[in-house]
Amino acid sequence: MTGRVARLARRPGASLLAAALLLAGLGVTADLTAPQPTAATVPAPAEARPAVEVARADAACPDPAVDDKTATRVSLAAPGAIGGDDGGGAGAPGRARLARLTGVPLPGADVAAPGTGSVLATAGQGPLVARGTAGSAPGMAAGMLTRSTADAVRGLAGTVCTVPGTDFWFVGSGAVVGQRGRVYLTNPEAAPAVVDVTLYGPDGPIDAPAGRGVPVDAGKQVVRLLDALAPGVTRFAVHVHARSGRIAAAVRDQQVDGLTPRGADWLPPAAAPARRQVIPGVAAGAGERLLQVVAPGDSDAIVKVRLVTESGSFAPSGLDVLEVPAGSVAQVDLAPATGAAAAAVSLDADVPVTAGVVSRATGSTGQLTDVAYTAAALPLLPATPGVVTDARSGTGVTSSLLLTAPGAEATVRLAPLPPATGSTSEVRVPAGSQVVVDLATVSKAADFALTVTPLPGSGPVLAARSVAEAEAAGPMLTTEPVEPGRYTVVVPRVVADLSAGLRPGG
Repeated sequence: MTGRVARLARRPGASLLAAALLLAGLGVTADLTAPQPTAATVPAPAEARPAVEVARADAACPDPAVDDKTATRVSLAAPGAIGGDDGGGAGAPGRARLARLTGVPLPGADVAAPGTGSVLATAGQGPLVARGTAGSAPGMAAGMLTRSTADAVRGLAGTVCTVPGTDFWFVGSGAVVGQRGRVYLTNPEAAPAVVDVTLYGPDGPIDAPAGRGVPVDAGKQVVRLLDALAPGVTRFAVHVHARSGRIAAAVRDQQVDGLTPRGADWLPPAAAPARRQVIPGVAAGAGERLLQVVAPGDSDAIVKVRLVTESGSFAPSGLDVLEVPAGSVAQVDLAPATGAAAAAVSLDADVPVTAGVVSRATGSTGQLTDVAYTAAALPLLPATPGVVTDARSGTGVTSSLLLTAPGAEATVRLAPLPPATGSTSEVRVPAGSQVVVDLATVSKAADFALTVTPLPGSGPVLAARSVAEAEAAGPMLTTEPVEPGRYTVVVPRVVADLSAGLRPGG
């Protein structure tokens, strides 16, 4: 009997028959003669691809600046699932924690949703990683805010801690006398990464061989100096792309004039190139407001520029159209059009572009200056609200939230996160305009976090946080777009394909 079974098994189609008999024995029926559908050949409708709440969230913070004149606070916010659901089932609130890149946790930065925590970075601590699990993963965000009176980096500098990925854009910084930019490549993953840093300048793409194939080992950070990659360039667009693995990218700019500091700030990640972009958070005040636009493709870009302010939107006279040669970074000063008012910038181009704005905060004659960067950003939606991880108040310090509704009217709910106390409020943003909110009206805490949630039916809204300080030597300023939170992930629809495991015997 055994030999007969063996002979049958060697006949063509015997494996298929055996599988059918096995399925029948298990009470499973299938049409094994018809072609089986696969996920690739039968796309599932959108409604068949459910979104579930994220169960884990990660973000990496570049190496913070710390010395006897420089303090960096790293803040962590875990708002929890939209609507207050724990996201992980009963009894699974999870935790959000800050740790060194090596995995060693930091005391005092361990919270459960909804909640926030922060720590002062210490010298030699190195890059940090934020991690949220279960019910504390949805919407988790982290950020750094540095205040320095040291000559080289004097000013306020803020940045979000970045979710690891494979593609990042930054617009700004330079590599001329008195200006230095640094690209931070942080790998919080368990696998190594290989990264390309591609540069664009005012005269087109820049050949920078030292930026290609940069290895970043697991659990390590690599820093590249822009003036070493491409000296003598007045302005950059930086494209960071991971060939393999995933990394978190950040860029910091610092400026001096001889021995006189002129400001420092982090460049926020810019939205990927697209034909329509909105740049929120051009802060109020005197000084330059330099719009920088890159057209990274092979075609020149014709870009229509509109400003969005509290009084509405308009095309600035003489600055309403910007021509950007292919592969280059064009620049125009918007200060004559914005005056001292806060604004957002709306761009419509005939080819994909991305952009940023660098603002210079100036005080009275003889005072020091500071710089602040903002960039093209994605809108907040009811399903993807944002979090401001660090709002501050105090003597001479003002934190503001700049809300922009480039299209339809928007209504946004602002709420402080525990342990801060305060009142939840709703802010209406008229269509095509901007509203500036003093965050001291949300909470009286010295530093706190808050959620920014568009209400159902609201139009898209872009948000940016601004922190300004009237320091004795001169004004300090930093701005930062509020990124949409990651609350859910789409689960791919899986379709059984029995033919993948069945082959005729031979």
